[in-house]
Amino acid sequence: MTARNQSLVARFIEDILNRGDTRLIGEIVSPGHVLHGADGDLYGQEGMRIAVTEFRIAFPDVRVTLEDINQRGDWITGRFVFQGTHLGPYRGLAQSGAPVAVRGTVVDRVEHDRLDESWITIDGLELARQLALHAGAPTP
Repeated sequence: MTARNQSLVARFIEDILNRGDTRLIGEIVSPGHVLHGADGDLYGQEGMRIAVTEFRIAFPDVRVTLEDINQRGDWITGRFVFQGTHLGPYRGLAQSGAPVAVRGTVVDRVEHDRLDESWITIDGLELARQLALHAGAPTP
């Protein structure tokens, strides 16, 4: 079970986040999924589709690299680096063209061979700093 659950998380990152194939969300994410993020919760497969689409519009060349993955029961934790270029709107910011590289963590719960709940955090202060540096604005 451990290898299968970790493979599920890796597949989500590679196929959905990195390649942008949101058609696979139905295979990997449960209908009752809850995505806990900095801006609040998103629900179900459609909530995940919205989150991925908005992120990929802002950073269309996104590359998420999983650096570490651990599992205890149905819970999987991972550390990752997200890299991309800010080429679309993101949290009210117009595209800046800024290249970014930011670390983050994810905690997923797997149920019935699908992601059922996810907590995602990224280093938002570092992301804001990198975007501000590129725009010539004072850094936070």
